[in-house]
Amino acid sequence: MKKLLLLFPAVLLLFACSSAKPNFVFQEKTAVDQNTGLTWTRNANMAGHQLVWRGDDNVYEYMKRLNETNYAGYADWRVPSKEEMSALIEYAKSMGYDRAKMDSWPYQKLRQLGFIDVRDYEYWTSSRQSQSEIWTADLTTGIIAPKPEAKPYYLWPIRGTSLR
Repeated sequence: MKKLLLLFPAVLLLFACSSAKPNFVFQEKTAVDQNTGLTWTRNANMAGHQLVWRGDDNVYEYMKRLNETNYAGYADWRVPSKEEMSALIEYAKSMGYDRAKMDSWPYQKLRQLGFIDVRDYEYWTSSRQSQSEIWTADLTTGIIAPKPEAKPYYLWPIRGTSLR
């Protein structure tokens, strides 16, 4: 019985640590995080170019088309929150991040994990800082910061219950 009691806290610690990190199951078009239930598109650059938040060829129009076509069988794709992008970046950094080594930068680690065309630039989040600024996630440095909504950034669709 003493051995069981000594082992039990270690099992709890192991379970608590492992449940905090994403656990991705990759499919042809998606990657499902088994811990959060969030589904990311496997291709992190589906549009093939940067999009502006409003205006011609914008984020809203792209998401509308993605949902109208039931991409990967779903019609509830959305822009990830800054918390969701932050969790993804922190997971990538947990695989060995060294600012001085390009092959350890978040976008590289996510590519190594199995995501496709993760760009070394900034991605939109759905989190607004002000009337004219939205938080973006830089997958090179891992920094999440507010940026003007008038500039173009990449879009990485997600579906599932928000982590906000």
